[in-house]
Amino acid sequence: MKKIITLGLLTISIHSFAEGNNLYLGGAAGFGWNTVQTPDATFRINGGFNVSDNWAFEVGDTILTQSGSNPNQGMQYYDLSIKGTVSFAESLDGFIQLGGAYGTPSYVSSASNTSSGIGTAGWNFLTGLGVDFIVTHEVSLNVSDLYYYGSPTPQGNTNVLLGGIKFSF
Repeated sequence: MKKIITLGLLTISIHSFAEGNNLYLGGAAGFGWNTVQTPDATFRINGGFNVSDNWAFEVGDTILTQSGSNPNQGMQYYDLSIKGTVSFAESLDGFIQLGGAYGTPSYVSSASNTSSGIGTAGWNFLTGLGVDFIVTHEVSLNVSDLYYYGSPTPQGNTNVLLGGIKFSF
């Protein structure tokens, strides 16, 4: 999966430099929760390509940390989505995202957990919404809410609330 994301980012970056530098990279931190328990913290890195002022393709990696033992385990989501943006004001944009994600456990307390269904990975449907506060043409701050439907067992659906920064190139 990491190879697919890397190849996608490479393709997007080559295309963006040829078409006018519509590439962006970002990072975020916040909190998340799922069916089992609230994680301690959530982190996300993402990158994308703006096809137009209103549409973009985005890839991301979201990590939910959890401490504790079975079934309280951290999760990691690798996602690909289409992002629609609308401008509300000169320095405020709103966005929605639709896509898919591959979720995998980032912590398993013992080998026996895998055999009982703990530690399994699977595909998810991703939805998201948020706002960008535009600081300069190249830098914006954002708040987003991402929801991963159909998460691997036993964690259930996952929701994350993030605050972050985005750099446009």
